[in-house]
Amino acid sequence: MRRWFIGSLIVVAALVAVASYALWRYSKRFEPFVREQAIRYLEQRFRSRVELGSLRISAPVASLWRIRQTALKVSGERLVLHYRNRTDLPPLVSLAKFEVESTLESLWKSPRRIHEVRLERLEINVPPKRERRPVGAVEAPPDPQTDRPSPIPGKPAVTTTPVLVEMIYAKDAALRIYPDDRERPPRVFDIHNLRLSGAGTGRALHYTATVANPRPQGIIDVSGEFGPWQTDDPGLTPLSGRYVFTNADLGVFRGIAGILQSTGRFAGVLRRLEVQGETRTPDFRLTGSGNAVPLRTEFRSVVDGTTGDTLLQPVRATLGRTGFVAKGGVVRKPGAKLRHVSLDIVMQKGQIEDLLRLAMRGQRTLMQGEINLRAKLEILPHDLATVERLLLEGNFDLDKTYFSAGGIQDKIDTLSRRAQGQPRNEQIADVLSAIRGAFRMRNGDIAFSGLKFRVPGAEIDLQGSYGLYSEAIDLRGTARLEARVSQTMTGWKRWVLKPVDPFFSKQGAGTFLPIRIDGTRTNPHFGLDRRKDGPAENATRARRS
Repeated sequence: MRRWFIGSLIVVAALVAVASYALWRYSKRFEPFVREQAIRYLEQRFRSRVELGSLRISAPVASLWRIRQTALKVSGERLVLHYRNRTDLPPLVSLAKFEVESTLESLWKSPRRIHEVRLERLEINVPPKRERRPVGAVEAPPDPQTDRPSPIPGKPAVTTTPVLVEMIYAKDAALRIYPDDRERPPRVFDIHNLRLSGAGTGRALHYTATVANPRPQGIIDVSGEFGPWQTDDPGLTPLSGRYVFTNADLGVFRGIAGILQSTGRFAGVLRRLEVQGETRTPDFRLTGSGNAVPLRTEFRSVVDGTTGDTLLQPVRATLGRTGFVAKGGVVRKPGAKLRHVSLDIVMQKGQIEDLLRLAMRGQRTLMQGEINLRAKLEILPHDLATVERLLLEGNFDLDKTYFSAGGIQDKIDTLSRRAQGQPRNEQIADVLSAIRGAFRMRNGDIAFSGLKFRVPGAEIDLQGSYGLYSEAIDLRGTARLEARVSQTMTGWKRWVLKPVDPFFSKQGAGTFLPIRIDGTRTNPHFGLDRRKDGPAENATRARRS
């Protein structure tokens, strides 16, 4: 019995050794055929010249007893696909290493199934639209170096059997989309933990991935459908899905700051995506001045994947408690190196304190009330030689305005009493103002033109400026009062000024005076304007500033 058992072990060992040797010899003979078929399939699928470094095939000996379930592993290095045989363009696809796992049974079926593919250092380069082959163009003639017969007699040189890949993993990958302008760099998306499933000819595949957004920097978790691949123009490959964008630092755009979070969905092709979603920036602020104010938006946009240009199709936003609608985009003008932000803004019945809190230092705002606003906002690229990148101009209309900072409201109340000819009437208090005008903000200063200020009994027209950083006020203009100049005074001054009432009663007003407002936000000064230049010169100065 012992001799029989030992003999049996020797026979089994010999059979395993022979089988291993046979498998090794078969795999070595089979490798050239697999290599040829892989190259031909990729060339046919992507219409690209293929370069393949090394390729190896292995199969566990234990699976030989069930030949149909034999597991196969194909590994290789340095796989490159040149778009349309163009070696002057970045390769369409390149990767450092790959591993393919399947079984003999899966490869015998139709479609041929590959269970799993693992890729290392995957790079996908989408060529510029100008480099795609025009519709109807004649294909290049076959390359005699690649159109070789099969190394295995009796096997077809080009397989037409469809291939289905069940799962593809890529730990680190990069997607580069090249614009038509040769002077512009490509848009680069670093993709981490990419997972694709259901890949096959003529069908979309499902994906999940983590993407590092280049500008503003942040992390995007995304999932959706990709494909089918468009061989003639990869930029027209369909792409759709949902995303979660976190920790996007808006500080890369000069003039603003804050950390943005966004969720939404998108659909389109690589070169043009329609995106719908919402953003939340709890600490939105203007750099160099102002306070953080929460900003929320709901948006629809069109994104050009080649340039990063984004066209906003109206954005509905809420700044603090104030809602507004913005339309415009983040685009790069012809000849410019960087993009700039350009928005048309419409605000109805907003809260002025939300805007002032954003633009001014300190927690206490200058005034409270409702505002209607039409403005154009621009954030210039930082390569321009300007002190400030933030430009804002438009017109506004404030109603039911109450001044809440410093002693401004007390002075407004006093103005209203005197303008109505009741300087001692303390019941005239906390009067509400109405203000409208046009403005232009640049380099930290706001220039006002056509500024009209009304309180009960008075109407004031002003031109001038306000410094966001210095908080300095410099406004000049005219005041029209219902009361005569003598009625604005008390006691003996009232009687002394009666003879001069006719000199100040002009243009249908009881009193018409040139005035000035200067000082600072917390300590303003009101008085007569005794300088020689009048309101016309002030208007010219305001327009120039």
